[in-house]
Amino acid sequence: MTPGRFQVLEVDENKPIKKFVLENGLTFNKGRGFYEFTKTETIQGKKEIILMDRATGDLFEGESAREILGLPHGTTVRIKPNNLEKYVVFVQSTSVNRKLIGGTRFLYEVEDWSL
Repeated sequence: MTPGRFQVLEVDENKPIKKFVLENGLTFNKGRGFYEFTKTETIQGKKEIILMDRATGDLFEGESAREILGLPHGTTVRIKPNNLEKYVVFVQSTSVNRKLIGGTRFLYEVEDWSL
């Protein structure tokens, strides 16, 4: 993964993504936020997944992240967090209202990371 692509932010209390981003002095852009996966849910095949190695902090993205988790490419799947001992999983949110959970982390894509 490209170094510096994301800011890692600690979520102090439950609040909608857009409000959280703005309160942290960032410019909100839909689809740039990745919430920490904490409960069983269905993840759409079109959503990007980012993995953070719990031991090293290294980040993995795209199809390689899906492969590491054993998820089929481009397929909507239901997964549980209890089989994810080695990695913290972050899922792309395309919603402005998704509620972030206090005590979790949030990845936000830096505005000009690809330049």
